[in-house]
Amino acid sequence: MIDTSVLITALRSSTGAAAEVIRFALQRELVILMDYKLACEYREVTLRADQLHRSGKSRSEVATILDALEAIAEPVFVAFRHRPLSPDADDDMVLDVAINGNADVVVTNNTRHFREAAEPFHIKVLIPAELLRKKRERK
Repeated sequence: MIDTSVLITALRSSTGAAAEVIRFALQRELVILMDYKLACEYREVTLRADQLHRSGKSRSEVATILDALEAIAEPVFVAFRHRPLSPDADDDMVLDVAINGNADVVVTNNTRHFREAAEPFHIKVLIPAELLRKKRERK
């Protein structure tokens, strides 16, 4: 499960841990979960003019990346909403997908809001660098 913050960070820097997480997802080495609302949030946030400017990417380049992520994402039907879980309603939306999709991990740059909320559901919350470190340790 990839939080929007990781996608934004990956678009802004192709050399960081967040970009590597997105590459792993696109290579299907990492299963990502998505529902319609999360796909809409990804598009709404990443295609904002200020985000495009900061990323240095065109609208078309970002849309191509989003199309690819949507094409490989495991679709999730959010049957149950466990609200409120987090101080941020957008984080609750991500957690709804993670919970209903039986995610093992939420990858985010905002661990503070997610960790406590995800704990009762036995979902780990990791920053991108932690996920990559764990992936290397398993090899």
